[in-house]
Amino acid sequence: MREGEVRVVPDPLAFTAQALARRGALLEVAQGGEVLALLPPELSREMGLSEEVRLSAVGAEDAVACGLGTPLLEAVVGAARREVPITAARVVREQAPKVGHARSLAERFVIRNGVAEVLEAAGAEATYLVAWLAYVAEADERHEGVVTLGVHAQEGAVPEEGFITACDVGGEGTLAPWREPTVVPGAEQWLARYTPAEEERALRGLREATARRHERDYERMAEYYAAMVAEARAPRRRVDGAAVEAKVQHLQAERDNKLRALADRFTLRVHTRLAAALWVLAPVARVRLHVRRRKGSRELVLRLPAGAQGFDRLPCEGCQGTTERPALCDERLHVLCETCVPLASGRPRCPACG
Repeated sequence: MREGEVRVVPDPLAFTAQALARRGALLEVAQGGEVLALLPPELSREMGLSEEVRLSAVGAEDAVACGLGTPLLEAVVGAARREVPITAARVVREQAPKVGHARSLAERFVIRNGVAEVLEAAGAEATYLVAWLAYVAEADERHEGVVTLGVHAQEGAVPEEGFITACDVGGEGTLAPWREPTVVPGAEQWLARYTPAEEERALRGLREATARRHERDYERMAEYYAAMVAEARAPRRRVDGAAVEAKVQHLQAERDNKLRALADRFTLRVHTRLAAALWVLAPVARVRLHVRRRKGSRELVLRLPAGAQGFDRLPCEGCQGTTERPALCDERLHVLCETCVPLASGRPRCPACG
């Protein structure tokens, strides 16, 4: 805590009462600072309390204590930690991107095997869903971290890092309350689509470090048992050959078991949960593009949200990825990423067309 900074420590009784009220409990303040609570049946079963209960900071014969370290407070805190906070905010107008800048970017937008023409560029608003995903990765070591992922709620385009940073805790002065948010059904499906790739990107360095440690310990253990086998096969005194072979087989079996256990020890196990989510109404520069490939054509929409330096990455229609430099298939002009179409020359095979 910085010098001069004062923080109020929450009162355990008030915290418990407010937490129960959010879950549907009816409260009444009684004499002596106690709280009378009427709990819904489901909440009473979860907390292990009767439906009518008297709460007290220190407890009494007919009251349940909810001070620090008490079972009730621990249960309430545990339930609160399992909840996922979801809120809504809007990006202030002062952060709106310039339409002229968006048009300039769009004129240089690359369709790797087609031609693009700007039809219109205008200011607009768009709804995004930003999620913070907490992961725990365990092997021989334990690591925890948070992955932040944002998506355009309707179309699933992924905004650039600058927009995500503006929505994060450090983006002071950027966000304001969104009193009546528009919740877009199905937006969470886009998060589920992109989460594995974002998680793998965050864990790539950890996987490589774990693999190096596994290889190091594997080599050390294999060398140790190789030396043990060599020593067993060259005894210093005369030993029956069958006894030597039995000892060698025992050592090799022990080595194999320990190497298998070593592989299990260095297998990375990852658990991910949604830690928080934010609906964001953001000003964007919206650009309509007319794209052509051979004799076909279609329209694409690009968005430049506040804080971003580039357009949202378009969702690939052939896989679960996204792309900044799309290619188009010949049949239906599906948007395809660099993984689906590594080389844009010739007639690309389209996974979406089958």
